[in-house]
Amino acid sequence: MEILKGRIVSLISAKGGCGSTFISLNLSVLLAATGKTVLLDLEENSSSLLLNLEFDKAAAKLLSANLNPGTFASLLPVHFSGLYCAVLDVKEKESLKILADTLCAGFQNIVFDAGTLLENSEYLLENSSALLLTVNPDIVSLRAAEKTVSKLAAQHIDLKKIAVVLNKTWIEAGINEAAVEKMLGLKVLCSVPFDSSALNSINTGRPLILSEPSSKVVLPLKTLVAFVQGLKGLLEEKPKSRGKDEDAKIKEKVYARLLEILPGMHIELDSFNDLRKKAGLQNKVKKVLEDIFAAELPDIKNKEQREHLMKLIMQEALGLGPLEDLLDDPGITEIMVNGKDHIYIERNGKIILTDRKFLSEKQLLDCIERIVAPVGRRINESVPVVDARLLDGSRVNAIIPPLSLKGPVLTIRKFSKERLTIADLIKSKTLTKEAADFIRVCVLSRRNIAISGGTGCGKTTLLNIIASFIPADERIVTIEDSAELNLPQEHVVTLETRPPNIEGSGAVTIRDLVKNALRMRPDRIVIGECRGGEALDMLQAMNTGHDGSITTLHSNSPRDTLSRLETMALMSGMELPILALRGQIASALDIIIHQERFSDGTRKITNITEVAGLEGGIIATQELFVYKHTQMAAGGEKNGGLQPKGIMPGFLEELYLVDKAFDRSIFLEKP
Repeated sequence: MEILKGRIVSLISAKGGCGSTFISLNLSVLLAATGKTVLLDLEENSSSLLLNLEFDKAAAKLLSANLNPGTFASLLPVHFSGLYCAVLDVKEKESLKILADTLCAGFQNIVFDAGTLLENSEYLLENSSALLLTVNPDIVSLRAAEKTVSKLAAQHIDLKKIAVVLNKTWIEAGINEAAVEKMLGLKVLCSVPFDSSALNSINTGRPLILSEPSSKVVLPLKTLVAFVQGLKGLLEEKPKSRGKDEDAKIKEKVYARLLEILPGMHIELDSFNDLRKKAGLQNKVKKVLEDIFAAELPDIKNKEQREHLMKLIMQEALGLGPLEDLLDDPGITEIMVNGKDHIYIERNGKIILTDRKFLSEKQLLDCIERIVAPVGRRINESVPVVDARLLDGSRVNAIIPPLSLKGPVLTIRKFSKERLTIADLIKSKTLTKEAADFIRVCVLSRRNIAISGGTGCGKTTLLNIIASFIPADERIVTIEDSAELNLPQEHVVTLETRPPNIEGSGAVTIRDLVKNALRMRPDRIVIGECRGGEALDMLQAMNTGHDGSITTLHSNSPRDTLSRLETMALMSGMELPILALRGQIASALDIIIHQERFSDGTRKITNITEVAGLEGGIIATQELFVYKHTQMAAGGEKNGGLQPKGIMPGFLEELYLVDKAFDRSIFLEKP
């Protein structure tokens, strides 16, 4: 913020009829005789009647044109006393700060008649040099004043800036200054006596200070002038910016204090996974934080800074701390936490070290616990590794000491908030339109498909997109370690594994779920990832009437995919002859789609391979599409695409049964 010179004095009324408008008007006229002064009013009618001026709101509309203070002042109406007047529309919060800064730059005194409206005018109240609370000497007005002070405290307004102006006092009756000070805990700056001349002033449309300068009301008003002239503009000095270290100390202090209070709030773990309960919990904790800031950090006056710190602390107490903003960033695809001090992200396929840190290992452990507990997982020294998911489906893996020597390690693979489609993959050049059309008809014709590739190459994303081609009238059963798939069809049954309980029993594996899925009358079985013996059960399902199944597995190439399937099937414990096992694979699997992540961070489908059968004890394959690298782009990105190899798949005629318009020319090799 630029250095500003004006001082703002805000007059607040405990309730209607306490006289804040009368006092602000006469105070402004007196100040105008000592320096350039503007009266800032919320309600144009009240001041215009007392000053016989026509306010024009058009001037405030011109603020967006970046008028300099002198030009803006020339557009305001001026009373013959030399007092300028401006109208404030609190509904236009965007222009409120601009208006205040412009006035402070062009005027010595800004008198703000806030009346009883405290909402939406926080910026002016926070940056006021003083707040004058007008109160009448009666119990109703004082009760209203107590509520007003409470509201100001809730907005973190510095109560030391508030002084009381006791208005319409009279000797014979009413409450005296001492009683008011005791009740409100605030100093009474002056008492303005009741005088009929004040009423005459209002009726004649002339400020009392001009029409009745000898009135007994004038003396306390002059006391107010002296008080204002002794104030310094809060905006006169450029506020000192806090460094990251100072903010970190504040966060640590408040967070530690909050941790002392949270156990007494009896928070349930499902409050972190239930959006409605979480919203209620956030409101409760926010009120606690406001009390902590008001009691222990009253020097933080700037609302934006205070709310920023409160947001960070809320994230650390109830959310995922320094990871919250990273999770909200759509450009980040992976978050990797290597201990409390090293947080990496993947953006555009590149790994980057951020400046984010956890306050302590305990906070990081709390964060992990907050993720895994609501989905029925646990993590401790006896179970130091866990897989889980976030509310948005993002995949989470955590490993803690004693297995991790660098402290808790957390890996989050984010899922896009928007469901990707095959068109998105074509646009990003992951595959070609011809290859996409072939995959679509393969799914419709109930081909069994395996998606292979390395870690982080996009297998699950591709599985999600391919499975979306399954007709809506088919029953789909998905099986995963952590439920990540988000299919658009309605008739989807989602199954998820369960780890063993604290006694080491009760585990439900992928293999158990595959066996159970066969009893659920599925049209399609979609397995998130094959890692072990469940591969044999999947192959048997594919060979026993459950055509059109889809799965993913880790491998380095299509040929390696077949070897991996053999190895995983043998992990089932069934001592099958290798020839019989290869016969099972060759009979079950139709298509292998292999995907890779390149060094430039892009993800591409590099092979679409047909499993052609068993020949001489070897599983025969033929490449239908292969990625061909053409050239390196200027930014380091690899250019190229899937190219047909000129080979027709053995099940070509079956593709025409589901799509008569299917174009077989997509397989022809291009020159």
